[in-house]
Amino acid sequence: MSPRWPFASPAFSLVILVVGCRSTVPPPRATAPAAAVTPRPVPTPTPAPAVAIEVPLRDDTQPPVIRVLLQSETAPTLPEPGRRFAAVCDDHGTIVRGPLTATLTPGAAALQVGAFGDAGNARSAIVRLQALGFAAEARASGDGLVRVVVAGTSGETAEQLQARLLVQGFPDARTAAGGNRRVVLQGEGAGELVCDLLRLVPLDPLPVQVGGKSVRGELLLRAGGAGVAVINVVSLETYLRGVVPAEMGPRAFPALEALKAQAVAARTYAVAHLGEYADAGYDICDSQLCQVYGGVDMEQPLSDRAVAETAGEIAVYRGKPIDAMYHSTCGGHTEDAAAVFPERAAPYLKGVPCRTEGVVVVGEASPRSDWFLSLERLARVGDALASVLGVPARPAALAGKLGGHPAHDGAAGLVAAFGLPDSTPLGHDAAPAGYEQRLLATLATFRLPLPERPAGISRARWELALVVRLGQLAGAVRTASGFLVPGPTGARLVNEKGEPVQELPAGTQACERRGEAWRTGPTAVPAGSPGTAWCAADVCPLVEVEPKAEADGASAWSWWSRELSRDEIGRRLAFPSLEEVTVTRRGVSGRALAVTLRGPGASRDMAAYAFRRALELPDTLFVVQRRATPQGEALRFLGRGWGHGVGMCQNGAFGKALAGSSYRQVLASYYTGVEIAHWNGAGGQP
Repeated sequence: MSPRWPFASPAFSLVILVVGCRSTVPPPRATAPAAAVTPRPVPTPTPAPAVAIEVPLRDDTQPPVIRVLLQSETAPTLPEPGRRFAAVCDDHGTIVRGPLTATLTPGAAALQVGAFGDAGNARSAIVRLQALGFAAEARASGDGLVRVVVAGTSGETAEQLQARLLVQGFPDARTAAGGNRRVVLQGEGAGELVCDLLRLVPLDPLPVQVGGKSVRGELLLRAGGAGVAVINVVSLETYLRGVVPAEMGPRAFPALEALKAQAVAARTYAVAHLGEYADAGYDICDSQLCQVYGGVDMEQPLSDRAVAETAGEIAVYRGKPIDAMYHSTCGGHTEDAAAVFPERAAPYLKGVPCRTEGVVVVGEASPRSDWFLSLERLARVGDALASVLGVPARPAALAGKLGGHPAHDGAAGLVAAFGLPDSTPLGHDAAPAGYEQRLLATLATFRLPLPERPAGISRARWELALVVRLGQLAGAVRTASGFLVPGPTGARLVNEKGEPVQELPAGTQACERRGEAWRTGPTAVPAGSPGTAWCAADVCPLVEVEPKAEADGASAWSWWSRELSRDEIGRRLAFPSLEEVTVTRRGVSGRALAVTLRGPGASRDMAAYAFRRALELPDTLFVVQRRATPQGEALRFLGRGWGHGVGMCQNGAFGKALAGSSYRQVLASYYTGVEIAHWNGAGGQP
């Protein structure tokens, strides 16, 4: 669990003992490897009279708090000159001023190589490590797991220890308690402080700069496996202000309900993982290994609102916080956690279709047509506009109504109706020879393409399409695009924030698009599908729709491809002479779960998730194509999705929110059987 600071009133007096500190400049530090450094004797502080310092209670450290590992480096710095901190060290303290630098006394690094729910498995791991010459021990923690920790030799860095473990088949070693090293803090006016755990409290309300980011709250410094561990102690809700926009940026996902779903998922993940790294002094890391925490620089008003409007809410299953896994894009279907991460299998982490809820019906009053191509589609728009404007569906009649000037058939006569000037000066290339060719070139310049009349299309239909394009150029015809949702009297187009763009009352005609073909008639599409209304004179008689069956279909990662040579794949997988890769098992979402590598006289089975990480593929939802290239044979991976595919799909949550789902509905659709509860901050329980 996170520490609970003894702050009970709006302000308190922190009495710290100003210790006698080294006032002379310390000698230069040796640059030889750590093993060659002679440990300095730790200075014995001279007690000084206690001084009462008034430190206001910070809003950003209101309980419940979370401890976030920001960095673990050899000599981290807090670079702000003159910045004042109360430094509390082993029950003594002083005032220090920046810039501050922290180092460690020499000693042994320590790394965690595993966390086991079964004590027998932990003992087996320790026996194996000891047989390989490592100093291994078991450490119990508050979450019921037994952690196996390996200490390095004297002067060995965490990187060197990690390399030794990797060679012996332990690839997942990570920072644990820092062995027997102590923190050495140097700052202006304070000389040098040496202690096991150092607490730094800013004496002003401003964020603190740490490792390229600014964070609110306080800092803890302690020995970590890779150096000085800098830990941000901050209230959980303040922490989420830096997580939600880092994981799901409001500029890319400006739908409040989607951001609220992300806020609840991130809060739940944090609560469920409190104390996971208790032996190393923190709860959670700030990277994708846990969840990304960007600090103050990431904060945005819309995501702040999402955090505030869901304050304290978490997702629970049978009364306990869930392991709220999430990812970017699921490619239409999420995967069972048991298939990808057996150790994280849970009944609420089941693979589910990523679809929006509800259906929107438009165009029910008109008969369904056969499929037609883009030029006829523009002519159908002209038919609809003529109908609501009360004129015959003929080019000259519609042009005169839209443009307000007399018109007659023929390109020049239609242009005259709109009072459009000669646009030749806007072009820089040689003008086409004919009038119509020059007109079509002008339309193309303004992204209003129209082909020359093809064979089989009547002159009247082509000119009706031309009138629509001229109306757009002149501002008499407009389009309104958005996402289709149910409206009060029919359908409605909304923007990415869920705000109304255009009402589409019953009787609005529909033109359904499938690739490069269209047809008119009654159309039922999943809520949230893209739509474009065609309007003139404040009426919108026709809406084009493109059905999107998958909520994450608008993601840039809805499909992807990667190509690697067989030699490169073999090098990355340590499998020389690789000839082919075969997917041997797939999950409920279609994701590869296992692959087999084959070469001359050899084969190897491999988990698809490890295969994906080794080749840096976006997802495991792929098929494999063999392809000959001038450089040799390559394997081409055609895939969908981004991430591990388990839990909430962020792009799908956005699509569902656009379709009108609330954040609670979004969460319930991805986490099977969960409820939303208010967490009271005690013991990780709601």
